[in-house]
Amino acid sequence: MAQVLKQMVRESIKQAALKCFAHQGYRGTPMAAIAAAAGTAPANVYRYFDSKAALFDAVVPKDLPKRHDRLLETRVSALASQSAERSTAAAELLDFWVDNRLAVVILLDRAAGTPHADYPARFVRRLVKDAERTLPRPPSPAHREVLGLVFDNTRRALAEMLRSADDRDHTRALIEAFWSYQLPGLAGLMAFIEGGDGQS
Repeated sequence: MAQVLKQMVRESIKQAALKCFAHQGYRGTPMAAIAAAAGTAPANVYRYFDSKAALFDAVVPKDLPKRHDRLLETRVSALASQSAERSTAAAELLDFWVDNRLAVVILLDRAAGTPHADYPARFVRRLVKDAERTLPRPPSPAHREVLGLVFDNTRRALAEMLRSADDRDHTRALIEAFWSYQLPGLAGLMAFIEGGDGQS
């Protein structure tokens, strides 16, 4: 029974850390705040995790960025090629976001001070490059800047939706509604950049 209780305490600390890191960021979250959120004493948190960095590694696995990148690449490739796998790629990425909701928030928006601190900028650069590859010629500096702003806003919007969602169904509904707005808007912007009238 004691071992079960220890595992419950450990999981409670991890869940509290996820929530704190997702809302206040890694740098803005002292161990005392995690302990308070877990309903335990700071000394007890240190019995399970010897440092805030160790606790971060326990709740945001080191392979999370690579797993996210693979799913994102599959989704972007399916969209760009109008592939029949579009819905499968979308479902897999959405499942990943739902299953790792707060860890993805941290990765996209709250990782300053961690080994993943550069992930938000890399996420935006990656999407800009993916968009540029679909163009017949390189975009102008102004158009590249707009793409960067659009994808940075996408990053922020995703993080906020994942942070604010209160259950799996709510998360899915938010993301699906966002995609229904974002994808046509992005298609219009890309048409404009290509020299079209932006109405496609």
